[in-house]
Amino acid sequence: MTVLAALAVVVLFVDQAIKHLVLTRLSQGSISLGALGDVRPIRRPIWLMRARRRPPLTLLWAIWTSAAMAALVLADTVPALNWPLGLLIGGALSHAIETSRLGSVCDYVCLKFWPAFNAADVALTVGGVGIAVEILGSLRQ
Repeated sequence: MTVLAALAVVVLFVDQAIKHLVLTRLSQGSISLGALGDVRPIRRPIWLMRARRRPPLTLLWAIWTSAAMAALVLADTVPALNWPLGLLIGGALSHAIETSRLGSVCDYVCLKFWPAFNAADVALTVGGVGIAVEILGSLRQ
């Protein structure tokens, strides 16, 4: 459980720190990544907030809390899932906090061949893939 909590906190702080740097240093500019694309701030609502009628923030936090509690129970039951669940909880928490504060999320890595993303998105993706790998690995044994 310590790994889960540590990863969640690290993801939250790293994502928010990078976003702060990007927003303060690159508010009007960008950093070129050559043929790959660039780094520049892009504000977008999370998927839940893209609906025509925006749901209240209490719904956002109820969903996050329910998912986090389920993840904690799962991590306690299957300790091998601590690291991917920590990434998922940290990434989701970062998005939830930012959406609550600002109404949107700041993406900043803009590749020419992929939608814009941020460190929390990477943590969410790696966490999801990590769960799949751990489950598939345990099925093979």
